[in-house]
Amino acid sequence: MAGHRDHGRHHARLDRRTSRLLPHIRPLPPPRGIGRHTVFKPQGHSSKYSPAKGVSPRYTDEAPPLPFPNGWFCAGFSDELLPGKVTTRRLAGQDLVLYRTRSGLIRATRPYCPHLGAHLGTAGRIEGEEVVCSFHGFAFGPDGTCTRTGYGTRPPKAFLPLLPVREEGGLILVWHHHAGAAPTWDLLPAHPGEFTPVARDTTECAGHPQEVLENIVDFGHLTALHWPRVSSVRVTKSFTEEGTTSRVVLEMAVRPPGWKKPMLTSYEFTLHGLGGTEVHIHLPAGFTVRIWFMPTPVAPWRIQLRSGIDARVPAPGFLPTPANRALAAAGSYLLSQFFLWYHNRVFLFSEQNGDVPVWNTKEYLARPRLTEGDGPITRYRRWAGQFYP
Repeated sequence: MAGHRDHGRHHARLDRRTSRLLPHIRPLPPPRGIGRHTVFKPQGHSSKYSPAKGVSPRYTDEAPPLPFPNGWFCAGFSDELLPGKVTTRRLAGQDLVLYRTRSGLIRATRPYCPHLGAHLGTAGRIEGEEVVCSFHGFAFGPDGTCTRTGYGTRPPKAFLPLLPVREEGGLILVWHHHAGAAPTWDLLPAHPGEFTPVARDTTECAGHPQEVLENIVDFGHLTALHWPRVSSVRVTKSFTEEGTTSRVVLEMAVRPPGWKKPMLTSYEFTLHGLGGTEVHIHLPAGFTVRIWFMPTPVAPWRIQLRSGIDARVPAPGFLPTPANRALAAAGSYLLSQFFLWYHNRVFLFSEQNGDVPVWNTKEYLARPRLTEGDGPITRYRRWAGQFYP
C-alpha cells in the first residue's frame, strides 16, 4: 500500500510541473502541404532487371563478400534539393536526410531527432536556416545544435549527427566512414571548370561500387560484351595510382547506332575513390564529353547508379558571336542527351550487351582465374583495398 501512495504522490508532482509549463506551449504551425518531403524512389530501368526476369541476384540471404567502402558518394543532384526542401536517401544501409536552408546551405544528417527519435525525413521542415522536427517543434541550426523547443523553454544540449557534405558541379556528395571518422581526402575533378549535368539518370541494381568500377580496367569485356559497338581497345596510358585517385586512358573504336564505320575515341577515366569516376571523352572535330559515373551503396550488394553528362561543342565561327554561342549551346545540349541515351542503351541496359544484367546476377570471385588480356584487375583491387576497414 505504501508503494501505491508513493506512486500517487509522484504523479501529483508531475501534474504540478506540467501545469506550470502549459502557458509556454505554443501550437505547432500547420503542415505546408503534401509533397514537401521526398523519399527517394529508384527511377529509370531498375524494375527492368528485377528477379522477375527469371534470374535472382547472387547475394540475397547471405552476407556479401565486400563491405561498404569508405569515401565520398553521390546522394543526388543539386537541383533535386531546392531551398526549403527535406529529402531522404539511403547510404551504406542507413537512411540519410538531406536538407537545404532558405539561404541555400545544404546539410546531411542521420535521420532521427535527438529529442525523441522522430524521423526528420518525415517530420522535418525548414524554417529559415533551421530544420524543425514537427513532432515537438525542436529546431536545429546549421551546425546541428538544438536552438529552441516547441514549448518556449530552454533547449537541451542536443545535436543532430551531421555528416560531411559538399556540392561539386551540380552533384551532392556525402562522406561515409565505417567508424564515423572525418574525411581524410578531398574529391577534386581531374578537369577543373564548370560542370553541369545537363543530362542525367538514376537507376538501381544489384552490385557493389568496387565491382562496377572494375569494369574500367576489365579491358577484355569491352570487345566481348559490348561487341559490335566496341570493336577494338588500345591502352594509351596504363593504370596509375596516386593515393585515393587512379587513372587509365583508352582509345576505343566505337560505332554509334547508324554509323557504318567505327570512330576512334579517347576515353580518360579518373577514379576518385570508389564513389565516383570522371570520364573525359575526346571526339573528332574538337567535341568533348564529360561523364560522372557514380555508384552509391544503399544496401548490402545493392547500389544506386547516377550518371551526369555535360558535352562541349565548339562554336562554328561563321556566324555572329551571339548566334555562335547559341548554336554551340544547343549542340552541347543535344550531344549530352545523345550520350546519355547511348551510354544507357549500349553499355548499361542492353539485354544482350549491357553491364547491368551482368552486375545484377554475377558472383564476386576473390581469386579469379585471370589471363593475359584481362587488364590490371589485380592492381585495381589492391588499390581499392585502402577504402575498407
